[in-house]
Amino acid sequence: MEYHRRVMCRIFTFINRLANTISKRGRIPRRIVEILKNYCWVRPVGFWLFDLTQSDAPWRRFREQHDNTVRWERATIERCRVWCESGADGFTGWRYDLLVRLIEEKRIVLVGYAHNADNNDPQVPDCYTTLALGYKLVIRRCSFEMEPDEGAIQTAYTREQSRGRGLATRIYAELCCLAEELGLTKVYADIDLTNIASCRAAEKAGAFRMQDVIVYEITFFKHKYIVARGSLKNRFRQL
Repeated sequence: MEYHRRVMCRIFTFINRLANTISKRGRIPRRIVEILKNYCWVRPVGFWLFDLTQSDAPWRRFREQHDNTVRWERATIERCRVWCESGADGFTGWRYDLLVRLIEEKRIVLVGYAHNADNNDPQVPDCYTTLALGYKLVIRRCSFEMEPDEGAIQTAYTREQSRGRGLATRIYAELCCLAEELGLTKVYADIDLTNIASCRAAEKAGAFRMQDVIVYEITFFKHKYIVARGSLKNRFRQL
């Protein structure tokens, strides 16, 4: 059963990556892929775990090595509004609404300013991330519940002009160190399996893939269904 599950996951992942590649080839292919995703599609999401009890943690070493490359601070609603008004990518539309909602929910939203990034506006952060406690949304209409000593990465984003500089790995490392200071022992990261860059960044920071945990978002004629499998399946709640 476990073997067949992994095979199916790889098939769905391959199809999603292929679809993403095709959609970049023009307006018509992109529209065809959008129609398929609205009527019959399966999106696989994997789980990675940062074990904060490790004595020689990779994220701790990584943070020490790059301690002076990024300046971190807590985001506020007022600052988010300023960033949004600047028109910077990552702070407009639904992303701005998401950050404001997370701050209102008392989530910890960290923003980072990279010293070596080609940022057109040095007042706008190059990346941001959020530490969720208690529960977090994995996919729309699905929440993941955590134990008191656990946390999860709610969102992580690097602005387009600042990518390719290893900021994603620094995001994971900084968040794990913050979680450790708060007394947590585990941090989870759920990542779309088609997002290869994010998967590699998490592993570079010391996370390992929980091979038995998988969440499928199934779309059938514009209706979405959530199917969770693995050792954490009882922690998921469909909303």
